[in-house]
Amino acid sequence: MVKMKNIFSIILLLVVCFSGFAQNDKYSIGERTAEDLHVKKFQVTEANIEYVLTTPYVDTAYKIYDYAELLTETQRNKIKQRCREFMKNTGLDIAIVTINENPKPSFNDYAPSDVYIQDFYDYNDFKGDGVMLIIDQAYGRNRYYDAGKPCDMSLIGNRVDSYAEHMKPLYQEGDYYGEIMWFIDETEAAYQYEISFPKWKCLIFALLFAWIIWWLHRKKYKLVFKATSANDYKKQGSFELTKKSTQFVRSFTTKTYSPQSKSSGGSGHGSSGGSHSGGGF
Repeated sequence: MVKMKNIFSIILLLVVCFSGFAQNDKYSIGERTAEDLHVKKFQVTEANIEYVLTTPYVDTAYKIYDYAELLTETQRNKIKQRCREFMKNTGLDIAIVTINENPKPSFNDYAPSDVYIQDFYDYNDFKGDGVMLIIDQAYGRNRYYDAGKPCDMSLIGNRVDSYAEHMKPLYQEGDYYGEIMWFIDETEAAYQYEISFPKWKCLIFALLFAWIIWWLHRKKYKLVFKATSANDYKKQGSFELTKKSTQFVRSFTTKTYSPQSKSSGGSGHGSSGGSHSGGGF
């Protein structure tokens, strides 16, 4: 009886250990080794191999990778379904990651949280056009970026402060589910707006509006003409010049200081993989 109890305890312990391992590795579809790095989109070099090896190789069908276990199973399923809707409505890919540990080193001036989420997206089989979000509990940071077409239009890069304003309070309250869903909803709305009203259309509308205002103003004062000589201001027959002479008085030069304009950019940058725009808090 004692032996059976011991065997049962051992089996239970093995099941618990295996369950814990399976939970931590449930998103993985393979391991990265120096011989098999599973990278398709980017060339692996000595400069980026360290970043590749510290990036999990995952099944991109999940979309939500809750390594930190901040969400319930029901919440993960709802987020996954919402991600599918997002992809259908926008044609973009999406990756959402939560972690408790971050093995990434910094890259140039960018923190490990930024590097992790961008490498996670770049070194897995996500589409070239997409968005990503990481909740990094190791550093207490939230970062969000875009890739491909959204990056070209700085979709998230131009809205970093707005994202932080709405998402930070939710994060501080521990409402990770609400924060993630807000991110998806807002990004979908922003992308659809940018597609419907791109910047070149806004410029055309602005120029057209300015032309209409000018035309109406010109029409209102169409009887007013521009004087081309002093005679236009003289009443005919009221003044007669009898003597004309020319005398040089002095000359002077006026200089106006005009500093060169400095270009200002968004928060786009290249990670150890592709190019992205974004930021976070």
